[in-house]
Amino acid sequence: MNQAPANDTEATPVMTPAIREASRQAVDTRRFRTRFPPLSGMKHDLPRMTWEHLQRQLTDLSPCASEEVAAMLRPLKRASAGKPPEMVLRELLIVVAILLDEAPRLDGEGGSTMI
Repeated sequence: MNQAPANDTEATPVMTPAIREASRQAVDTRRFRTRFPPLSGMKHDLPRMTWEHLQRQLTDLSPCASEEVAAMLRPLKRASAGKPPEMVLRELLIVVAILLDEAPRLDGEGGSTMI
């Protein structure tokens, strides 16, 4: 007879890898929503953009090749459907920090228009 897991993230022997991953993502989402409850009051949406826009801009700004940028975005894109938008934004900011950590190109060769 199987016993219940001792905590949210402990897997039981009958869990497949896919079920374990889905369970882990559900726990991560629940923890995120607890830490960052929805904001109330006035909201201002970000401009609409696509994953392709994001990849093109990150490829232009980072020293990484397009394939490397795509590989970093792929898991985030795949898992984004079941997550709150703010959680996806947080994970995206982590990816951006990693990609730009080495040597961002802000020398006029594709650099930011904000500088």
